[in-house]
Amino acid sequence: MGNSKLLKPLNDIVFKALFGREERESKIILTDFLNKLLKLEGENSIKEIVYLNPYNLQEFDGDKSSILDIKVKTESEERINIEVQLNNTDDFRKRSLYYLSKMYAETIKKGENYINLKKSIVINLLDFNLIDETKRYHTEYKIIEKEEGFELTDDLEIHYIELKKFERILEEENLKELEGIELWLTFIKKTGEEGTEELIENLAKRSEAIKMAKEMLERVSADELLRQKYYAREKAIHDEMSRIGYAEMKGIEKGIEKGIEKGIEKGIEKGRQQEKLDMVRNLLSLGIEVEKISEASKLSVEEIYMIKKELEN
Repeated sequence: MGNSKLLKPLNDIVFKALFGREERESKIILTDFLNKLLKLEGENSIKEIVYLNPYNLQEFDGDKSSILDIKVKTESEERINIEVQLNNTDDFRKRSLYYLSKMYAETIKKGENYINLKKSIVINLLDFNLIDETKRYHTEYKIIEKEEGFELTDDLEIHYIELKKFERILEEENLKELEGIELWLTFIKKTGEEGTEELIENLAKRSEAIKMAKEMLERVSADELLRQKYYAREKAIHDEMSRIGYAEMKGIEKGIEKGIEKGIEKGIEKGRQQEKLDMVRNLLSLGIEVEKISEASKLSVEEIYMIKKELEN
């Protein structure tokens, strides 16, 4: 099957179909992906994973609200949650923090000692820019002491992978210079796009795990039911973004309209104020008493004297 006919791994249905199946190949490529992303090697590397929510296409109802994340448990009892998100439709920083805290709390049962809490990691693959504070595409967060930077605990980790930022780096670098997680991110971001056939073939030659993922993707892309779900998902997300875009546009228009109205009101009020000042100046020039001018203009005596002082100068 040609690369142009392959479904995009960045679509969360396809991503879970590749990395989240209860199959040996899925476990191999996900383990490789996680070890490269978390920079785990040798004795520290992940060797076994258990899916806590294995892939089940029949359960997916096709709407935009379904969350097709992948949750796994490692041989050391660590919990890892991987989610693909194409659009920034809510407060994603708080959302990922919520998922992390929820997953951490779920690692012990009611009545168990807190010492039994297990390390929890949330990995967010984002096809939009979220972290404006840096140009780096991969940022990692832990709980650390503010002044000296030491960790409170190693139990909590949040990772953001911003693929828009990564793509800019990809345009500047030679394929031969890419390594580790960069090979995986290139595969996830570029597969399925027009004209990337040669690039994906080269990635497959450089990594046995990616070669396996490519072969799996060919089988996944030939699944007619999955393709229908894929297109339904794409449409639902596109429709939602169009709705949000329209709502934002109308909000901007309303804001502009309100601003114009406020400006007109301000202008009228300023005009009235100017007329009042002109009247006060005229009355002062006619020698009318300050108290009477104050009564007529509704300005204080002090304000009238200030205007009188300006005229005298």
